[in-house]
Amino acid sequence: MYNYIKGTITHKTSDYVVIETGGIGYEVGVTTSALAELEIGKPAKLYTYLVVREDDMSLHGWTDPAQKAMFLRLITISGVGPKLAQTVLSGMPVSELALCISCGDSAALTKVKGVGKKTGERIVLELRDKLTDEFVKGDGGVGGSKISGSVPQTFGKLEDAVLALMSLGLGRAEAHTAVTSVAKDGMGVEDIVFAALKAMK
Repeated sequence: MYNYIKGTITHKTSDYVVIETGGIGYEVGVTTSALAELEIGKPAKLYTYLVVREDDMSLHGWTDPAQKAMFLRLITISGVGPKLAQTVLSGMPVSELALCISCGDSAALTKVKGVGKKTGERIVLELRDKLTDEFVKGDGGVGGSKISGSVPQTFGKLEDAVLALMSLGLGRAEAHTAVTSVAKDGMGVEDIVFAALKAMK
């Protein structure tokens, strides 16, 4: 119903913001990363999704369309509702979440508050193949659109670094842990691999 809302942030709490446009203030549940990014009195654009259920009617939003795409995938999984999906997205960047799923690292997902062992395993089982196509190739759009930008590129770098470490004899889980512990924005594949190897010494 609402693809996105552009307006001015007028209020913030620990889990939602109010964005005003056209004389209407919309209460939108957001992730912790969005809360840190959004400022009261400043203009903003939130990619939104309206949840309508018997016991819930709420609006959720993200500053990054990739987060919205991931949210829509997460809520298709049994046991993962909108609130838990937002909690997962608050717990780690989309690129890292996609890498965890691709690598089958359900244990990493259980570090997010509210995600138990079975839920983590379901997320990996049901999304592993889908996210490989969507987030590596950058086709993770909603309604046929494509997500462009840093997420597919970042994911590709992390996956390449994992594969490079595996070629040196590391297991996938070990390589994944090493990569995610050192990877930072702006680092190339070689930088990530070098930093991971250095950290493991």
